Amino acid sequence: MKKGLRQSIQKTVSAIEKAERILVASHVNPDGDTLGCLLALGLALLRMEKKVTLVCQDGIPSRFQFLPGSELIVSGTSERADVAIAVDCGSVRQLGKKVAPIFFKAKTTVQVDHHDFGQAFGKIQVLEDEASAVGEIVYELIQAIGVEVTPAIAVCLLTSIVIDTGSFRFSNIRAKTFDICSRLVKTGVDLRHLIEESYWIKSRSAVKLSSYGLLNADYSRSGEIAWTVLRKKDFVRYLAKTSDADSVADDLRLVEGVKIAAVFREMENGKWRVSLRSRHGINTGNVARLFGGGGHHNSAGCIIGKSEREKRKLLDELEKLVNV
Repeated sequence: MKKGLRQSIQKTVSAIEKAERILVASHVNPDGDTLGCLLALGLALLRMEKKVTLVCQDGIPSRFQFLPGSELIVSGTSERADVAIAVDCGSVRQLGKKVAPIFFKAKTTVQVDHHDFGQAFGKIQVLEDEASAVGEIVYELIQAIGVEVTPAIAVCLLTSIVIDTGSFRFSNIRAKTFDICSRLVKTGVDLRHLIEESYWIKSRSAVKLSSYGLLNADYSRSGEIAWTVLRKKDFVRYLAKTSDADSVADDLRLVEGVKIAAVFREMENGKWRVSLRSRHGINTGNVARLFGGGGHHNSAGCIIGKSEREKRKLLDELEKLVNV
């Protein structure tokens, strides 16, 4: 562990030990990495007999409701914490408009993240851009706190890693990833079942939405960029949830020849939420950042205006990535 990371973890441990009330927050439009970390850290803090609030502005998608402690997650709170910890949030915007004000009411704020171009916020930053998932960093934090990693905590941490490594398929995996996973599996976790629940199973509604998105996808002249548009009426038609849009992006990336996939999802405010996925180490996170978003090489997102000009501008930036 690098010296800077070790020092920031120790500062966080000290703040946690002194605190009575602790808030742990995930990012909006939550995925398995942020939710796994939210719950793993929350369960560990509860074992320390702390008063813990776990908050996610958008709630928990059905595919992750199997995670231990998921029933503890709330969408908001009026309580002021002594320490507030944000997990897997590359910027303040990712906390959400409802959660950010609550987060900054805390006496001490902590950011635990692995985005390589994120926006630092909070009094303490526990950052490691080499980590394949924030679950790796949260594991180190829990070890430093001295709490036993129970099977329930291990399930949450493994979910974080499974999701952010694409079920161990992405290039962000390192030797330490497998070392941590080995220790977590030894607690008695059924890894096969966990991967099936978190990664391989989709609802019928999600499958229908994805099928629609794939059938109506457009492709660049080279076929290396694919994109599709999902409107509010499409979610109503297929009884799908907004979180199902991410799986459409994942499926679109699987098409032969496609290096970058983009899904434009219509939002209530009339804008587009864009989910970006890539292969071959292409950094879509750089494009997401240009439009006020963030993410990683293989998975990123942003929000843009609904005009055709904005959409075309983003697609042009993606073209630059494949033409480098």
